[in-house]
Amino acid sequence: MLTGDSPPSTQSGGLFEPRNRRTRRSGVKKVTTCFTSGLALVALLVTVVATITVLSQGNVRLLRPGTHLIKPPPLQSGQQWFGLQHSGERWELVKVVPKIVPARAICGDYATQIAVDGIDGLLFLVSGVPNLSAGPVAATIDKPRFLYPGEAVEVGQAGDDDTLEARGTAIREEGGVVFTNYTLWFRHGRQTQRVAVFQRNTLDHPRQLMWAGDLNRDGRPDFLFDFPLGDVGNHYVLFLSSSDGPLLSKVATFSTPGC
Repeated sequence: MLTGDSPPSTQSGGLFEPRNRRTRRSGVKKVTTCFTSGLALVALLVTVVATITVLSQGNVRLLRPGTHLIKPPPLQSGQQWFGLQHSGERWELVKVVPKIVPARAICGDYATQIAVDGIDGLLFLVSGVPNLSAGPVAATIDKPRFLYPGEAVEVGQAGDDDTLEARGTAIREEGGVVFTNYTLWFRHGRQTQRVAVFQRNTLDHPRQLMWAGDLNRDGRPDFLFDFPLGDVGNHYVLFLSSSDGPLLSKVATFSTPGC
């Protein structure tokens, strides 16, 4: 006899066996469907977060004041720009409005003048960095600095254990000394990150540090490098400190070819 509290029969050919199997199979199917949907949702969220991260880094733009052999870069209306200004021993971010006009090309087909009216001493212009604001900026390296292999410089504020170190091998060739396997490493405490590596570097047109300081005021150093792509021209690269992930993230570049 079966009652409301009695379990269904599990014997082969029992009255409730087919129904029980269908119920369990249906339950497994529902669980599997929910699990698959959950994985798809997680994958979608990861993709969205990754896309947002890439877009946030891709929105940062870098310009250098002066006349350069490039086509006029486009400027969007309403875009807020800051200039890193050097005045005496002070560095500070100031709000600027870049003006870009064609200039006379000494060589090549194009020349562009990038200027800001009424403001001198600007090292570079930057836009799109989150939470950036006008005001003083602490700098630790304020002039171009080539690091010889084996040399390390302090790039953090007083008491911080932040260094930039160069590694490589110096060899003498017919044209002079060449540094092979030239690598720059950033060290923050016990953490290290390889910033850049080049097969060759020379003193004639060096890949070097241009500026180091706390641009975004998070207490950790940021960097502007010049990593020329060839024997002429410049390729400026801006690295900002990162609160998660790598210690530094490359956020923007500005390139100009030479004659």
